[in-house]
This record gives sequence, structure tokens and C-alpha cells, in this order.
Amino acid sequence: MTMIHTARRTRLPAGLLLAALLLPLLAVASDGYYIETINRGSAVMSEGPQESLTKTYIAAGKMKVVNSGENADSMILDPESGVITFLNDGLQQYFTINVDDVAKAMADPSMAQMRAMISETKVSVEDTGETRQIGDWECRKYAVTKQGMMQVEQEVWATEEIDLDVRPYTRMMRMAGAGDIPGGAEQMAELDKIKGFPILTISTMNMMGTEVRTETEVTAVRQETIADDFFTVPDDYQLKEIGMGMAPPAGHPPAQ
Repeated sequence: MTMIHTARRTRLPAGLLLAALLLPLLAVASDGYYIETINRGSAVMSEGPQESLTKTYIAAGKMKVVNSGENADSMILDPESGVITFLNDGLQQYFTINVDDVAKAMADPSMAQMRAMISETKVSVEDTGETRQIGDWECRKYAVTKQGMMQVEQEVWATEEIDLDVRPYTRMMRMAGAGDIPGGAEQMAELDKIKGFPILTISTMNMMGTEVRTETEVTAVRQETIADDFFTVPDDYQLKEIGMGMAPPAGHPPAQ
């Protein structure tokens, strides 16, 4: 007699089966924030007023800023690694900047004049005590003056009703632009007088005899679950060296 053995199938409870199916998804996503910002600019040279949309995503200790428009671009900031990745989404190209490398480059003797110019920038922040409702948030007005290579006057309306600290990212952007310059700590300490999350920032400056006015207004802030691979460079993007037609995107983290 031939014995036929039938394998016994083990059935998982429905709850465990669902958990097993969802586990891979849960492992590659993090709770985070989505921020929507409208950018407005006054006339520059022959161009008229412009308006654009920036979408910012924060999760797992990283930030991604995605700009809209014909020349769409984006950037990824990773404070833990010190690397900022700039992506040209139209050309599917990218390049990276390490803020430590920028600091070393700025420390070179050949950059002494540039360091001196940047270090002479003076920043002052005044709490005006004025408040107003902007969108969903009660905001407080701060008057900011930046004097150096160019004088910039700002109105920063910030709210303490949003529990989100973007300072690690704004500091990365400052380091990427100037390195760890003398006086930088004092400038950041002054900016830290702005309490809360900036909702509306109005900046005015003079460029070649023309007053330029820009506004950035946050219109939405909400919690979202964001996939971790959203903060990685797509496989079909090509690495380019700086100076090969690539330029840092115009968008930036909320000013502070």
C-alpha cells in the first residue's frame, strides 16, 4: 500500500495575517508634517509679479522642499549626515553639498575677504508685541533687520500654536551658504528671539535702485505619514558636479 502524506496547512488568525501584510509598509514610513507655502515676488527688472507654490515634507529627521513651476526643483536636507541634496526634477539630475566641506572651504585663506564681508552682517530682531490672526493661527510680529552686503528689512509673523521646530534645517542652509563664519552664532542667537513657527515673512531690499519685495506665507500645516524613500534620490536621476547647469532651488525652509 502506498502511503500519501498531505501537508497540514497552518492558518493565521485574520488579525495576525493583516499585521504581517502591513508590516513591510509600516517599516518604510514615518509620521511627519506637510507644509504648504505660497511665495510672492514683486517686479524685478522687466519681470512682473510672480507667485509660486512650495511643498515641504518633514519626517524621520529629514526635510524635503519641493518647488512648483516650469523649472521645478527640490532639495533634501539631512542634518544628521550634514548633506543637502539639490535635485533638478526637470532634467532628472542632482548634486550634493556637505556643510562640513563648505566650512572647510570657507576657512581657506583665499576666502578671507568673503568671510569678512559675511561676518560683518548684523542681525537685529525686535518683538513688536503686535498680534493678528493669519489663516488658522494667532501670530506675533517681529521686526528683523539684516545689514551687511545688502540691507534687508523683514516682518516675521510667527505662531506658537504649531509644535514644529525647523531650526536644524534653517541652520543647515546657513552653513551651506557661508560655513561656520565668525559672528554666525551671534546672528543665530538673535534670530532665536523669534518664538514659534514663522507663518508670514515679508522681506524688502534694494537691488540696483529697485525695491524688491517678497512674501512667503504658510497656508497649510498638517501631520502626515510619509514614506522614508521619499527622502532619497530617484534611481533614474544622474549625479552632476556643481557648475554644470545646476543651481540651488529658490525655495527654502520657513525663515527663522
